[in-house]
This record gives sequence, C-alpha cells and structure tokens, in this order.
Amino acid sequence: MNDSSRQPNHGTGLLGPNFARRNRAHPTTKTEDPGRWVALDESGWDGDQLYGWPRSRYLSIGTVAISDDEAAPIVEEIRTATRLQAAEVKFSKAFTGPRNGPRRSVLAEMLAPGGVLNDRSSVYLIDKHYFIVGKLIDLFVEEKETKQGRDIRNTDQARQMARGLFAEGPRALGPEFFGRLLSTTVAFAAAKNHDRNVTVDDFHDVVEEAWTRSTRRKVTDALAALRTTKKEAEEYLQDAHGPDAVLGQALEPLIPATAAIIGNWSRKLGRVNFLLDDQRSMTDTNLDLIEDEARGRSHPEFRYLSHGVHLGELLRGSSKEHPSLQLADLVSGAGYAVAERHDGQANPAGDDLFEAVVPLIDQAGLLSHDDPGRVAYPEARYVG
Repeated sequence: MNDSSRQPNHGTGLLGPNFARRNRAHPTTKTEDPGRWVALDESGWDGDQLYGWPRSRYLSIGTVAISDDEAAPIVEEIRTATRLQAAEVKFSKAFTGPRNGPRRSVLAEMLAPGGVLNDRSSVYLIDKHYFIVGKLIDLFVEEKETKQGRDIRNTDQARQMARGLFAEGPRALGPEFFGRLLSTTVAFAAAKNHDRNVTVDDFHDVVEEAWTRSTRRKVTDALAALRTTKKEAEEYLQDAHGPDAVLGQALEPLIPATAAIIGNWSRKLGRVNFLLDDQRSMTDTNLDLIEDEARGRSHPEFRYLSHGVHLGELLRGSSKEHPSLQLADLVSGAGYAVAERHDGQANPAGDDLFEAVVPLIDQAGLLSHDDPGRVAYPEARYVG
C-alpha cells in the first residue's frame, strides 16, 4: 500500500500531503513576476519548545530582497572568494568556528554599507523568552480584558505589561523561579500538552506562587492580573486541544513573525513575492494562515494593521535549487551568531559579524526593547 505521508512533492524536499501545494521548483526572476521577490530562511528554530537547555535563546529570520537570477552571481562570487566547493553555500557549514574568519570577512563586507547585500537584507530577531512572557499576557490577560470590553492591545498596555514582567521578573522572583514560570507556561501552552499532563491547576499554582514571591510592583501587578484568568486558561486548553481546536500552534513564533516580515517588506517595496526555505513547520495550512494574517483576513477587526501590504506569491522552495535562499541562510545564520554573542555565549562568528549585522536588525522584531543597537553588546544573563 502506498503511504501518502511519504509521497514526494515537486519543488521541495518535504514529503507528504501537507507540502503538496505552494512549491516553487523553477528559479525566481526579477522580471517574470509582478513585484519584488524576497527570500526567507531561519536559524535557531525550536518550534513551540521555547525554553530550556540546550535550546537557543533567540530565533533569527533572515530575508534578502532578491530573485534567483540576481542571487546566482553573488553566490558564485562568495564561492570564489571563500574557495567553497560544497554544492550549497550554508552558514552553519562554512562560516562558523574559529578557523573561518577569512570567510566571515567576505560576508561582512557584503553586508556592510556599500556591500552588495546591505540595502536588501534584514534580520528579524525573536527573543524566545520574551515571546513566552508576551504570550502569558496575550493568551490569558488580554483575553479576559477583551471579554470585559477593554482593549489593552491597541492601547499598548499589553506590551508594556509584558515588558515590565520580563525586565523585572528575574529580580522580583529570583532567576530560578522566573525560569520555572517560563518553563511551566511552555509546558502548559505547547501543542504537546494535548493529553493535558500539565493542568490548569498546575499552571495557576506556579502563577500564584510567583505572585506571592514578587518584590517589584510591575511584576506583582502583571501577575495579579494573570492569577484571575483561570477560566481563560481552561478555555485555552479547549481551544488548543479540543475537537474544534484553533490554537494548537499558539507558541509557534515563526508563523506570526513571517506575516509581520511580509508586512515590513511590502511597506518598503510595494508588491512582494516571498520564497521560504522548505522548513517542516511551513505546511501548506500554515502558509495559508500566514497569507491570511498578512492580508488582514485572520482578524478583520484589525485589518487596518495590514494597510499598505501587497502580497503576491507565498511559496516554499529547496535551497539547493534557489540561490536566493542560500543568501537568506547566510543572513539568518549571521543574525543568529550575533544574537548568541549578545546572549553572552562565546561565538567567533558573532564577534566578526556584529558590526555589519546589527544595523540590519529590524526594529519591529520581537525583542523586549526598541533599540536593536543593544544587540551589539553582550548582556547579563539570568540563570533559570
């Protein structure tokens, strides 16, 4: 019997019916399709498992506004300058480690002002730990406030609450217990909790203890609001894992981030077409969701947020066939190396590339502050 889950799909290395649509086999070109092509790849993805060793703290999404016919000579230039013989140019295989400084200097020159990739590249960083805190507010506090007729999202109250809890949480609760709050949130809200091993009571017991421990007002106030959301937590489990589940990927950052990135590039360039690396989380259904989000169809009440966004194609492809995706891989890998350095981890690639990469960091990324320039410096780490 033929197993449909193992069926190959033209234009991608991903197998099965979840990846049968939205594939691009042939090269993208500058003139063939209306609008500019933008290639996207990520580094540091862990799905919705956002916390705990050995998982990375940051997710880096690299984009390059370039078509394959434009990218091919640049890839060959990199290959020649770095003496690479591999079939694909990959950051993780050729630009990391202490011995690849000369290769990184080639990439840094291309990313720096005046370089061939500078004005067409962007790095969208996601601090996964901050993303978890944001989801605490988004899924539970904001949900309750909305029911009561209060809008804390568009008044910026939700974001400020999340930033206060994130910034002062380790000091208010102690680093270890703050880490426990994050890990319990992930265990409760992640898709793998479909069997409900982590109950509403388990989750709220940790919230309650955090509230009693808190020594700082911003943290205490946020937790005071959160501790009253037991009903919303129960509803969340039903919505995420019930027969009509709609929130099964609530902790997957790649989906909303990609929609945001599409909006950012479209407002800059006009009509855009996106080619994404064939990453397993990017199923046809998820690409449909991203398109709906980018076009303002997911939440009609917030359609104004998609004003000025013009999305043409949204497709996936294999980096073996698309040199534009190889360049996006280099940008995302460079961003990830710089983010690791910022997280206080020794990283020769981050040391060599931060001066070129930091100016490319999108200010609208999911960081706990509005100053991407801070990523140029290692920050103090809390141990959770």
